[in-house]
Amino acid sequence: MNPLDEAAQYFKTSTGFLRLFTQFRKKYASLGKVGGSVSIQAFKEEELEAIARFFGEDVSTIRLKKTITLRAFEKKLQTTKFEGVTLVELLETYFGESLVTKQEVLAQIEKERAERFRELALMYPSLKFWFTYLERRTADTHWINRMLETDDFHLFCAQLTQALEGLPLDYERLPMFGQRILGNPHAFDRTTDLGRLWIHVLHIKRGQGGPPPSDTERVNDLLLEFKLLRDDITNFVTCANLVAEQDDTRHPMWQGAMETYSVLNVPMRELLRVNRVRPRRGDTVWIVENSGIFSSLLDDVSDAPIVCTHGQFKLAAYRLLDMLVASGCQLKYAGDFDPEGLQMAARLKERYGDKLDYWCMDLESYVASNPSVMLAEERLVKLGRVTDMELQDVVEEMKKRGRAGYQEALVEKMVVQLKYRRDR
Repeated sequence: MNPLDEAAQYFKTSTGFLRLFTQFRKKYASLGKVGGSVSIQAFKEEELEAIARFFGEDVSTIRLKKTITLRAFEKKLQTTKFEGVTLVELLETYFGESLVTKQEVLAQIEKERAERFRELALMYPSLKFWFTYLERRTADTHWINRMLETDDFHLFCAQLTQALEGLPLDYERLPMFGQRILGNPHAFDRTTDLGRLWIHVLHIKRGQGGPPPSDTERVNDLLLEFKLLRDDITNFVTCANLVAEQDDTRHPMWQGAMETYSVLNVPMRELLRVNRVRPRRGDTVWIVENSGIFSSLLDDVSDAPIVCTHGQFKLAAYRLLDMLVASGCQLKYAGDFDPEGLQMAARLKERYGDKLDYWCMDLESYVASNPSVMLAEERLVKLGRVTDMELQDVVEEMKKRGRAGYQEALVEKMVVQLKYRRDR
């Protein structure tokens, strides 16, 4: 028997070393080398006796040490008849398997993971761009990477491939798309894993990284880029005194509403049927988010080109404003003087840049709105998220007062500005 096998046999028959060697193996795996120490405070008496005999010391001395270093054990091993046997060799022969460090384990996992993605790319070539992104393991992909080894993931990939290859050439409602592709109108609902994966795939295919959109309107906007509609009826925007064209011909519905000074509630379905929108006169369009303000302004200035977004912006509102800007219009937006109102205004400004001006949203207007509604601390905190420099005077004053002001107090001022603009 060679010295290595003899050493392994000796320590196997000498009871008391199994726990110590198990600890040694863990420490080696952690450090990747012979080093460090292991605790022996929880060892039984017979285990301590075996260790003490090996080191030629009494049990009380070993117990006081509380730990055993791997280097000390290997050094002592060289003073025995097993001289020349390393601790790594001993442990591998003792346990009957090679010692593997954590780094080696991780490297093997990475190798297997890369191979997994290569196999997936061969099986589902339409999703290769997505797999490349998943391999980066960014924060937004953790939940997807955990699905990789499940049976469901292969099914999802097959379904996502069908969906990508079957994207519509013309606008199609998402439930109808789900029915056409998978025979299930709810297949791509956002509440399902497949629906969440679909949004992620489209987000990456659009050429963007980072977390995919989570709010309703941004998701709708993403789907629309691929000609998919979640809701084209209840998603609407209200307007007055705008005219729309369809293939360079004025649309009769919009034309009739303009001629009779009527208000239109325009759903996404109808917005998709026109390719140009502009005001009845001039190049300025006024925007409010409150339907009461919208109606009051039209009472006094019936021919003013005005849009009402009804609070938080829906996809229909963005669609209309996008077309107005594309027609060369200048947008004027008025919102409430509260944290949420300022955030909404800043979002529009970020989207349209110098094509949008704030309307009655300066410091003078805030003061004139007679701010009287106390703001809770959690709402005031939202002001810190408003970074647009044009709104900073209002932000700071609102922080000082801790009160909100609303557009209703500014209607007369807004009417005057609308009439002045009209009469010029």
